[in-house]
Amino acid sequence: MELNKQTSRHNYYAFLWHAVFLALAINFMDVDTIIPVMMLDAGCTSLQLGILIAIMLGGGNIAQLIFAPFLNNQSLKKGYLLGGINVRVFAL
Repeated sequence: MELNKQTSRHNYYAFLWHAVFLALAINFMDVDTIIPVMMLDAGCTSLQLGILIAIMLGGGNIAQLIFAPFLNNQSLKKGYLLGGINVRVFAL
């Protein structure tokens, strides 16, 4: 696939769209402030809060350790990326 001006412009706007919503989501997922207060108001214990924070901080790294060796040997990775994104969206 050749990278032309139209594709570059499309990728740029898609990146901006993603960046705006990622920035908004990060504000509501702050491990230090928002999530702990919401969980404590919901009635969780300190142990449950600690487990939640550990998952939020290290959960992505564990998944990366599991799937990185498999995907490293694949020639086409876009399908796996889109599949992972869709699984994550439908899991919500």
